[in-house]
Amino acid sequence: MAKYTIRHDKTEAKSRFRGDGKLALGVIVGSLAVVLTYITYEFFTGAQDLSEYLTIAPLIISLLVAMGSTYFAANALFEQRKMREAGTDPVLIAHLGQREDARELVTFKVSNVGAGAALNVQLEVERPEDDADDWKKRDFLQNIFMPRQPFAVILQGNSVEFSLALGWHLLGQDSTKRIDPNLPLSPLPSFKARLTYEDLAGGRYDGEFTIDVCELQGLGANKTPQMRMVAALEAIAKKK
Repeated sequence: MAKYTIRHDKTEAKSRFRGDGKLALGVIVGSLAVVLTYITYEFFTGAQDLSEYLTIAPLIISLLVAMGSTYFAANALFEQRKMREAGTDPVLIAHLGQREDARELVTFKVSNVGAGAALNVQLEVERPEDDADDWKKRDFLQNIFMPRQPFAVILQGNSVEFSLALGWHLLGQDSTKRIDPNLPLSPLPSFKARLTYEDLAGGRYDGEFTIDVCELQGLGANKTPQMRMVAALEAIAKKK
């Protein structure tokens, strides 16, 4: 089975000029580097007495300490910013699932596993290169490969679910070991799903996922405890 690949990119929202602090860091480090370069050059090529350079040795040490402190402080600031973004940014993933009330039915889901709401969610699913005869036998309940309007919002912890097809229609006879002319001969080839969305601050995200139905092999289609309870209650109600 091919590796389940994920690509997730974020484009920062435009804010005030270099408001992220990178410009200030570059100016400080660049200025200190120029001063140190000049002092080093004068030390090796200058005509002044060595004792005069010893008097500015504390200044050189202070510059080196300042550069090191600036680097570590900036690194800590950027790490803190990443942690803050991880606690507020939306993260959408595309994946396969099973219906709770009918586990033999495979669903295609877009889930927000992040900590913020995703806005203007655009979903594009690439149609796999399937055999024409097998494609007709898939008996898709919903055609997720057609272009669709974007979703206005997907809240954190929520999902958008599409009923795709029955498991044996997706896996075919090679996986189910059933000899049935109405079933396709092979599993549905893997396909790609692309997601484009925004966060509340206007940052833009792009994600690409490889969906492989072969990951469903061996999963059971037994009823969940909740559905068994529902069936038991229905049976009791009929006896009354």
